[in-house]
Amino acid sequence: MKKQVLVVVLVLAFSGLAFGQLATVSGKTNDTSGQPIVGATVELQSLDTGQKYTLKTDKAGKFFSVGIQPGMYKVSLIKDGNVLFFFNKVQVTLNDSDDSPNRNINFDLAKEKSGAPAGQALTEEQKKAVAEREKASAENVKIKGLNEKLAAAKAAEDAGNWDQAVNIMQETANLDPTRDLLWARLGDVQLGAGKAAEKANPDVAKQHYTKSAEAYQKAIAIKQVGAYHNNYGQALARNGKPKEALDEYTKAAQVDPPNAPMYFFNAGATLTNESMSERDSALRQKYIDEANLAFDKAIAAKPDYAEAWYQKGLNLFANAKVDPKTNKISPPEGTAAAFQKYLEIEPEGRHAEEAKGIIASLGETVQTSFKKGKTTKK
Repeated sequence: MKKQVLVVVLVLAFSGLAFGQLATVSGKTNDTSGQPIVGATVELQSLDTGQKYTLKTDKAGKFFSVGIQPGMYKVSLIKDGNVLFFFNKVQVTLNDSDDSPNRNINFDLAKEKSGAPAGQALTEEQKKAVAEREKASAENVKIKGLNEKLAAAKAAEDAGNWDQAVNIMQETANLDPTRDLLWARLGDVQLGAGKAAEKANPDVAKQHYTKSAEAYQKAIAIKQVGAYHNNYGQALARNGKPKEALDEYTKAAQVDPPNAPMYFFNAGATLTNESMSERDSALRQKYIDEANLAFDKAIAAKPDYAEAWYQKGLNLFANAKVDPKTNKISPPEGTAAAFQKYLEIEPEGRHAEEAKGIIASLGETVQTSFKKGKTTKK
């Protein structure tokens, strides 16, 4: 393979050379890892006469000679018979000061490997390009390592090894705390661990939900993403903070309008759940009304959102009045229509039989025009 040369072209002005005077030449050599190249040959071949001088590098990779005829030379670095690289058109002069070009013919294979063209110093543009390549290379190595850890965490999560998944993601997020995705994934895993522990150990579940919320906060501080706000809201809701959760669902809808229906649905679900645990009837009704407003927003943004229609129908049905004499059920306006709409969208959906039963209990007739194939998934 052809080797490229990293050199500094020496262009010097000189005059008054006396015939027969000899110049001093010296320099040093380094391999691609920055270590000195020991026992190599430095060959200077005159471009005028063809005469050659050969020098050997010492234990420090340095070479030196005081017997070189001034002139223009090709200077090659040779190791085990192979030319590693060369300098072309190097001017050797009688200037014998320590900063003379003759005293600084340095071979640096690390720079040569970086892509500097033969016989030329790196320009500022080239230096920038090299730095960008090195940065990109290092970034690719880092990303590969992070992806491997993400895959390991996912495997542990899928296997139900929540403690392992949490530990892997915590370590991964700490490796590069500037990446919002890593904090968000840590939040996801903590949220999953909380759900898994909820029945057996509510206190442990609450700890996971708290840590999940903290992880999502860090992700959001780096980047505003609708899914982050939504999942943060989930963690808050499960930790008994419905008001804060609703704020996050609203922010999610603002940040990510295309997915607003889902965020509004989650807000409605949070309010519905809160109403079920509320003993004060007035406050309970307030939560139900607010939940249905959220479901209405989800439906307005996505008219075929079957689950939103069904949940709205359930909330309306919960407010139905029963005549103690006739046992006739009088639901709020729109109750039967909500369930009918659900069946229209998902005639064979998972709530289809419940929806039909509720419609029948209201004395309404279930429409029979709903056919298989008309289902629209949310």
